[in-house]
Amino acid sequence: MKKLLFILAILSAGVLVNAQAATYKGVTVADSASVGGKTLVLNGMGLRTKFFFKIYVGALYLPQKADTAAAVMSENGPDRILMHMIYAVSKSQFADAWHAGFKDNNPQMSDAVKAGMEQFIACFGNSKKGDVITLDYVPGQGTQVSWNGAFCGNIPGEDFHKALLRVFIGPNPPTEALKKGLLGAHQ
Repeated sequence: MKKLLFILAILSAGVLVNAQAATYKGVTVADSASVGGKTLVLNGMGLRTKFFFKIYVGALYLPQKADTAAAVMSENGPDRILMHMIYAVSKSQFADAWHAGFKDNNPQMSDAVKAGMEQFIACFGNSKKGDVITLDYVPGQGTQVSWNGAFCGNIPGEDFHKALLRVFIGPNPPTEALKKGLLGAHQ
């Protein structure tokens, strides 16, 4: 009887752990996150590729699930974009990708958003496999960039934040698969 209870306890623990995490392309992330004192839910996960290279698995956390870019963009609360690197990217590759992403999805950027973009890009160095980059938006404070848990910078402004969201889920995302995944297509 004790053996049976022990086995049931082990199986139950495994179910509890799995019930609180999501895995996509070998990357596991939590089902929820706390940003700005609010609990967010995992909206979706997607893969960023470049040519045939798998670059990172992205995850989007929101106050409530949303399956369209318009619904995500209409949110005014906190959110989180998580980038789990599965390929090494250089500082200059990050800079090129961010410049292109902002330009392709925000053709009418204000000077404030352009300045925020440059401040944001300065937070990025050379990455390696396994690095986790977290982009937390806290209303009234800004977009807080962290690299492997270490705070890198805060970019103020809701306009910058919306421009950053459009990089991932706007009309010209890095890949359609990433956009669809962030909007919940893989859940």
